[in-house]
Amino acid sequence: MRNIFNLNNHWLFKDSFSPEDVQACDSLEYQQINLPHIVKELPYNCFGQTECAMCSTYLKRLRWPEEYRGKRSILEFNGVMAQYKLYVNGQFVQSHKGGYSRSRVEVSSYLHSGENTILLMVDSHEDKDIPPFGKPIDFLTYGGIYRDVNLILADTAWMEDVLFRYVLEENTVVLKPEIHFDNAGEAFDGEIIVLLKGEEGVCAKQYSRTVTIPSGRQILSPEPEKMAAPALWDIDHPYLYTVEMRLIKDGVEMDEVEFKTGFRTIACRPEGFYLNGRQVKLVGLNRHQDYPYVGYAMPKRVQQRDAQILHSELHVNTVRTSHYIQSEDFIAECDKLGLLVVSEIPGWGVIGGDEFKRVSHQDIRDMITVQYNHPSIFIWSIRINESDDCDEFYAESNAIAKSLDPDRPTTGVRCITGSKLLEDVYTFNDFVHFNHLLRNDKEVVLQAQQAVTGLQYKVPYLVSEFCGHIYPTRPTDGVQRQTQHALIHASVQGKSLERKDAMGAIGWCAFDYHTHGDNGSGDKICYHGVMSAFRTPKYAAHFYRSQVDPKTEIVLEPATLLARGEPDDGTVIPFVVFTNCDYIEVELYGKNIGRFYPSLNYGGLKHPPVIVDNNPGTWRDTWLAGTVIGFIGGKEVARRTYSPDAYLQDLEVRPDDLELHTTVTDATRIVCRFCDQLRNALPLYNGILQIETAGDVAVIGPTTVATVGGSIAFWVKTIPSAQTGEATVTITAVNTNIPAKIVRLALSPDPMTQTLD
Repeated sequence: MRNIFNLNNHWLFKDSFSPEDVQACDSLEYQQINLPHIVKELPYNCFGQTECAMCSTYLKRLRWPEEYRGKRSILEFNGVMAQYKLYVNGQFVQSHKGGYSRSRVEVSSYLHSGENTILLMVDSHEDKDIPPFGKPIDFLTYGGIYRDVNLILADTAWMEDVLFRYVLEENTVVLKPEIHFDNAGEAFDGEIIVLLKGEEGVCAKQYSRTVTIPSGRQILSPEPEKMAAPALWDIDHPYLYTVEMRLIKDGVEMDEVEFKTGFRTIACRPEGFYLNGRQVKLVGLNRHQDYPYVGYAMPKRVQQRDAQILHSELHVNTVRTSHYIQSEDFIAECDKLGLLVVSEIPGWGVIGGDEFKRVSHQDIRDMITVQYNHPSIFIWSIRINESDDCDEFYAESNAIAKSLDPDRPTTGVRCITGSKLLEDVYTFNDFVHFNHLLRNDKEVVLQAQQAVTGLQYKVPYLVSEFCGHIYPTRPTDGVQRQTQHALIHASVQGKSLERKDAMGAIGWCAFDYHTHGDNGSGDKICYHGVMSAFRTPKYAAHFYRSQVDPKTEIVLEPATLLARGEPDDGTVIPFVVFTNCDYIEVELYGKNIGRFYPSLNYGGLKHPPVIVDNNPGTWRDTWLAGTVIGFIGGKEVARRTYSPDAYLQDLEVRPDDLELHTTVTDATRIVCRFCDQLRNALPLYNGILQIETAGDVAVIGPTTVATVGGSIAFWVKTIPSAQTGEATVTITAVNTNIPAKIVRLALSPDPMTQTLD
């Protein structure tokens, strides 16, 4: 019977490695750490791009009970950047290249009863033989063991992977699971029991098959089975089934695997994308898994939160995992929420030599094998992002993907026109819409499909990036730049929704991220996000929020401070309001200056921006309070008032979660925003916060932070233990009269996670 133990706790680390470390293992040279972990904690910005480039050592002492003798022991590493060598009890076991792919290795013959040592030499240098490296790429990869490490205890035979294939027919689904067996013993006849439970926990289908399992590794596909009337997974109703599969030998259960999946049909056609036969326009954002201070090294809950922000705050329906394989925790949350995913292999702009190509093809195999059962993934991106054509290499890449998953379409992201289409969908990074006014030419929002493809006929087509580097926007930038940044997103998404020959558009990007100096804004940050690296909103985020149905959320976000000294010309009008209201009214200079309706210049948007362009006063007039009022169905539903004498009044503190687990490292974000007497943000206030913790939690990063654009967020993590209790986080606004804010966190073990320490 299978057991899975999490090995994230109680590692030793040092930022160097020598061959002598394999045998010596002198604990005095190491610091105690828990996973996930970055090799060097970094400042928020302005650090050297090679600071994490090192060979480091991770050491785990593992006590092996006698009762586990005879079990197969498999170590599973879900993300180690960028390559590693594994030693167990001083013996070399395996090396692995690639920082984003899962790797497994059986260590049964290396372990013994009592204490064992697991040692990894982790090399985080950029290596031209490993995607995405080969030139200074537009993101950082950091280094370390930044995802979970597990120990799988298995019987002689176990199911390494299950690809739960199926075919949807009218009112039925044909179940065709493909099982990847690993049998270290003799061949035998066994029974496979398949059980599907609906979200209500009720058994929807159960059946069994007799199979002959040969010795060694083998892929078997038992006889298919039909299930009547399955509930479908959809973006509006993301119905998930729990699949349990058991391997029985001579009446004894040898192995069990459990996972969630969903049933849906997908089709990418020249006229658009279809989900369950219904055309859906893709409105999305790209996502980097990058966080301040610790790079990639954030635990499960934080990965899940990014999916929640995209789906439930920004209200997009699609995310592209640029430009690498991302966390299973993130993808699983997309499944749960109904967020469509473009899953992409590592790469950026360069194709290396033979070894690079070998690793890239292995990345394709790993990505599809690990992620196959996620219904949210509707397409595989299997080219190196923005690379030149390389027909032989990419033909093989596509063939590998199709051999593993003949049902999902494939694509490859391009930035050059006329690139040869070898996959199913032509995806293109279209940055034509920028600074046209400076060039004094006609505005072009999106290029025509056939001008991009160079083909005489139309094909399935998706805009995979836009905006981004052509209009970087800091959270500290003024109203006008932030507004223009938001309007570029509005223009492109509106034009995309109008087009009959595009599946949709995915903006660059969701969150600011760290990068090489060649591509950043001088401080190692790409300010391309609609949100900051701390996941706080810019005006562009308000645009995406405003596209939601007002029955879900009423949005009224004026892109203004209503301060005459902020715009370049000393006037507050015109300004833009991002809203899903039918219309707005504005009060200025002590009077109602008019009713304003959504603009007609933003194509297919459900809720175009509202332009307030009636200026009834001059700069000489006495400045009074201003109010923006939103109306739906003729009734007032929202109101925002701005004081002519705004001053610092309070610090708003909002934690994402109030309950955390202590079995392994857990974490949550706490958002802090300075506001005035009317609860409006003060983006020009540069405040300092002092953070203190009590209990089994610690701050990720510095404990003294400055606001960025009037707000800041930070993360606190649990210190693994078996304790139940409470922790507190105290936030003090330095040099203000604002009382300290206290966040109380309930701590308890996670009953779903087993550890072996």
